[in-house]
Amino acid sequence: MIFGETLIYDVLVLGGGITGVSVARDCALRGLKVALVERTDFASGTTGTCMGMLHGGLQYLLANPELTRVECEESGIMQKAAPHLIFAIPFLYLIHDLAKVDAYGAFLNYYDTFQKTKSGRPHVKLTPDEALEIEPSLRPGFVAALTNDEPGVDVFRLNVLAALDAAGRGALIRNHTEVTGLILEDVGPDGQASAPGGAVAASSGEAGPAVGAPRVARRVLGARLRDTLTGETGEIRARVTVNACGPWVPRVTAMAGLSYRLRPTKGIHLILDRRILSVGLQCSAIDGRNVLLLPHENTTLIGCTDDDYFGDEDEVRPEPQEIEYLLSSLESLLPGIRRARVIRVMAGLRPTLYQYGVYEDKVTRDFEVWDHEPRDGVAGFITIAGGKMTIARIMAEKTADAVVARLGLDGDAVRCRTAELPLPGGERLLGRSDIEKLARRYKVPVAAAARLAYRHGTLAEAVLEEGCREASGRVTVCTCEPVLEAEILWAARHEWVRTLDDLRRRVRTGMGPCQGFGCSEQAAAVLGLALDRDPATARADLESFRQERWKGQKGWLGGDQLRQQEVSQGAWLHAEGRVGR
Repeated sequence: MIFGETLIYDVLVLGGGITGVSVARDCALRGLKVALVERTDFASGTTGTCMGMLHGGLQYLLANPELTRVECEESGIMQKAAPHLIFAIPFLYLIHDLAKVDAYGAFLNYYDTFQKTKSGRPHVKLTPDEALEIEPSLRPGFVAALTNDEPGVDVFRLNVLAALDAAGRGALIRNHTEVTGLILEDVGPDGQASAPGGAVAASSGEAGPAVGAPRVARRVLGARLRDTLTGETGEIRARVTVNACGPWVPRVTAMAGLSYRLRPTKGIHLILDRRILSVGLQCSAIDGRNVLLLPHENTTLIGCTDDDYFGDEDEVRPEPQEIEYLLSSLESLLPGIRRARVIRVMAGLRPTLYQYGVYEDKVTRDFEVWDHEPRDGVAGFITIAGGKMTIARIMAEKTADAVVARLGLDGDAVRCRTAELPLPGGERLLGRSDIEKLARRYKVPVAAAARLAYRHGTLAEAVLEEGCREASGRVTVCTCEPVLEAEILWAARHEWVRTLDDLRRRVRTGMGPCQGFGCSEQAAAVLGLALDRDPATARADLESFRQERWKGQKGWLGGDQLRQQEVSQGAWLHAEGRVGR
């Protein structure tokens, strides 16, 4: 059976973002029998819409220095686990008031003491001339600049590597598998099951989790599931079920007849078609909040907003005024910002814990592990909520501790090991000579070998060895990255790629300036052959992929941006032979 036969797992994790896969990895490393299901694809929710940094929590330094300390430590651990995915992002902080230079310097001096654990460099003070020499496109008028650096990361690869590590240690991992209901049984006064349970429909409620230790009334035995691509159904049963669904946590707790309240906040990001600066910038927006611009991969990221969100978690969309907010804010430092081409606008939700009476950008970024047995009288059910990507490992450790305790195991015998072990491919960092040897041995471009080494680390050779057995394995499919057919075949065979959108997250096809125009048809053909698809299915997947790309572009069309989109649209139609229809 596709859902793990009739095995009863020790733990079933719901949610395949960075928190969920980190929980699965931690539990698998402790020797537990683990299953994980994700409704869409790994990092398709909050994780995939973040700023892409394993930062040290500079913004929390004064309000919550303990969180900054933890973030710096966890950033250092994650960098060591996947060194090939990390790249430095240097920042410039421009100061316009001479009276504030010393204060900002003292602030970064304080941060320097924290960030040693994440291998950060001490800040440096620059004169305006020195800063303008680095970035001549900056608007003059500032009196000084301070430097800082934060580590950037490919969040999609980081997410899937944790899933791969869990799978390599025996975990069952499934994407495109949604929870249609929790399997529940009622528990009588003697603690024994009194009646067979079923899936409880979702219910709404505003109250937060109850405080106290009520009698156990129900037990969660696992979840009923449906494959969203094939329609097949099944179930997975487990002794403990972990709800790690991010902003969707309340939906899942409602399936158990419980109410768990978050205060999700919405953030949007703009993606530009190239690196327009060599450094990141932070500026103060019109309302005093901070806005960032940073070079990331082969693009530029601008973000982010921070607003309460009360709508459907599946319908979060960027609004024109939010886009204008970001652009007009950065225009104060970078007058030519509007000449850059916005290739995508993305929106996401932070699964922030519920707080009342504070502004949305001040809502805590702490996390909470909630065992529903002593709190709500529902056994076998644990929720992890809040937090952020940088601290996902420690969030998973605390969650796995709760699972181990609930299973009655000796915590010392099954201790956490995630801080000590690398992720797949992270055993060592390949150097330039290693990359050139790979390129020569497998007769591929050095640029392609370099990107393979970046995404796969020490597994790059295995990707080429397997893929280049195929006659077309050396063919370049995506020139923006670049991506070889060999890498697409590897992703399809080993990394749960079932759609073109999955492939985008694994190897970045369609994420460059052309947004898939130059590669999506060929990628669809390669993926279709790898998955043994019929042409109609491959074509439908291609159309779905293009619609997803369009969704991220249509929110900001006007002026030159609209004219560029018209050219792109005309090229699409001409390539498909649909001109004049």
